[in-house]
Amino acid sequence: MSQGRNNKRRFRSATELSVDNLEATFRVGPLVNLAPLVSSLGCNPEPLFRQAGFCLEDFQNPDHRMPYIRSSHLLASCVEATGCEHLGLLLGQQAEPSHLGIAGFLVRAAPNVEQALNALVENLDLHDEGGAVTLDVGPDFSTLSFSVILNGVSASDQIYDISAVMMCKIMQVLCGSDWCASTIRLARREPEDPAPFRRFFGKVLFFDSTECAITFGNSCLSRQAPTADALLFRHLSQEAKELHALQHHEMIEELPAALRRGLLTEQFAAHQIAGVFGLHERTLHRRLRAAGTSFRQELDQARMSVSEQLLGSTSLPVCDIANALGYADSSGFIRAFQRWCGTTPSSWRKQNSPLLREKYFRS
Repeated sequence: MSQGRNNKRRFRSATELSVDNLEATFRVGPLVNLAPLVSSLGCNPEPLFRQAGFCLEDFQNPDHRMPYIRSSHLLASCVEATGCEHLGLLLGQQAEPSHLGIAGFLVRAAPNVEQALNALVENLDLHDEGGAVTLDVGPDFSTLSFSVILNGVSASDQIYDISAVMMCKIMQVLCGSDWCASTIRLARREPEDPAPFRRFFGKVLFFDSTECAITFGNSCLSRQAPTADALLFRHLSQEAKELHALQHHEMIEELPAALRRGLLTEQFAAHQIAGVFGLHERTLHRRLRAAGTSFRQELDQARMSVSEQLLGSTSLPVCDIANALGYADSSGFIRAFQRWCGTTPSSWRKQNSPLLREKYFRS
């Protein structure tokens, strides 16, 4: 059984280990269908890819690694050009777990559902350096969630749409095509036409969430996957371990993304973040002082980044965002936000949210 039962599992995202957001990459994987999909929606993808600094061939090989930030800008341009707010949903529907590379193959070969999801949690970073996945196993229900943890990512709503579809598909591969989630939550505004989302996700879908997550009953965790292969699972696990051993990064470089993930999973206290790195809390504070910063400074920076993402991408009330960031009340969050940005959260949203919406969607 998983060590994560009754605890939130840490996703070892390579983005958490990245020295620079601009250097973070991902395997093309599910985006291998981007150009054909854009073409099917009546747009010529070639100039869109060229303007973003890519050629169509860059996205034809699912194993090709691409820069995360620049690729997200391309995705936003494709949404704007096609006028299709559910482009990410369509991309997810055309993808399979195998598009996730070794993490997807581990999911298929795992002996049971819980081990499959833990393998996903531990190894998706080998596919995606821009996101964090968490498995939270509660007394009766489990939640599998995905969060974008990079700054400067465009079209995060589309990325969340792709991720939600992929999480559902993984569960259907493991549990059968008749598997259904108890709830599905998307960290995006409800689109003008929610019908495509309702058709795929059903009545359990909720928009304007603080996280992209699916919740399901624990009864399926011990179920044996129909594609289980113990020897293949062991081989792939060893290969993934060797790939992780090649990653060498300093704690101070890992901290910003770890804090963002901690905020989104309510695991951001100093001792909790220290535990992520296998350190005592005093050691964490000492290393930060030596680097000319402090835990509070780094936490403030992470809170500012997450708050801007939620203000710009959702319609959540300020009080809900304050609560998601760990503030006891809205006033504390508002004062902090004014210190960071020189304006209130509501004013920032009025100034920036329409610009973001206009940039990525046709009116």
